[in-house]
Amino acid sequence: MVRASITLVETSSQGHIALVFDANFHITDSTGKIVASTSDDVDASVAKIGGANKDRIITVAFSQDGSLFATCNNEKTVTIYNTADWTAVRSLIIAKRATAITFDPSGAYLLIADKFGEVHRTPTALSADEVASKPELLLGHVSIVCDVKMSYGSPSYVLTCDRDEKLRVSKYPNAYNIQSFGLGHTEFVTTIATAQFAPNNAVTGSGDGTLRLWDISSGQLVQTVDLQELLEPYYTDGRVLMGVSNFEDRNAATQRYGVLRVRSIEGQRMFVAAVERFPVVVVLSFGEGPALANVRVVDVARPVADVAVLGDRIVAAYAPPSGETDSDDLAVVLEPTNGDLTTDVTLSAALNALSTQQIEAAAPAPSIYVWGNKMYMDPPKDDED
Repeated sequence: MVRASITLVETSSQGHIALVFDANFHITDSTGKIVASTSDDVDASVAKIGGANKDRIITVAFSQDGSLFATCNNEKTVTIYNTADWTAVRSLIIAKRATAITFDPSGAYLLIADKFGEVHRTPTALSADEVASKPELLLGHVSIVCDVKMSYGSPSYVLTCDRDEKLRVSKYPNAYNIQSFGLGHTEFVTTIATAQFAPNNAVTGSGDGTLRLWDISSGQLVQTVDLQELLEPYYTDGRVLMGVSNFEDRNAATQRYGVLRVRSIEGQRMFVAAVERFPVVVVLSFGEGPALANVRVVDVARPVADVAVLGDRIVAAYAPPSGETDSDDLAVVLEPTNGDLTTDVTLSAALNALSTQQIEAAAPAPSIYVWGNKMYMDPPKDDED
């Protein structure tokens, strides 16, 4: 038996860290102490979160003020929690499987992107006499929507990206008014980051192995950062292996630099990215121009499954161990020290001391190049490959 790995990590402006493992999650404070959990395997002093998920959680989000936390699982169940006491304030079943969720700036609505190519919004709370209605359709794409984010400042925009290489910027809440399209990626766009320090810009990551900086009002591509130039040595010296040829992973005999997540580090005016298979995080400063500069590759020893930002610190959740020699650490935390990034030993140790759940074997997550393939279909039940 092995300890289940963290599949998603999310942080709040109030200092909470959400650590998702399969159908459960822990909420810790900024020291790594569990304050609430859906798991039964925690101390009696920890607040037990009700309305536990019955299936794998696929996306989570905190509201901007940190007062709300939302999850959506593989059963299409969305649950919204009040972080003051971790009670569920709303639960609803959505029609299509979600790919990403985010709160609008006010926290009054939760936006839900799905595999059908649509983004809906639903109120985060209902009054006593209010009858729940179907989520309101905001906008639609012609392919899977991979991520959804809100801009900062005024006017307010909702940003979405899809499997057809596009970034779309729509006015909010009247999202039928399209402000711009960002065109330039050559593969599916997995992730979007916006920042308070750059209200007119966004950074996207893609399966094409690039990070791109955009002007969101015009859709103009401002800058492209090619990750191959930075990360190819990891393939050359064998620290990263190319994929195997089967249904679960179509990376065979090719180098891939697929971006899993991009986040902003507000206090440092930086962005940080996680790249599938790579034991690194990529950190970029945001400077005048605007421009992404001082690009650094920080080695974190094991491949990263997700990354989040807690104040000035980077929390990187590890992908499942790939061999017997790998540790079963759950995460590593990096902090700025004299212009460099070093391990926050105390918080890293606290997170790695947490229990998740015991499983027989740690299954690797399917590559993003599986669902990113435009010919993707659910695997046949009798397919042994």
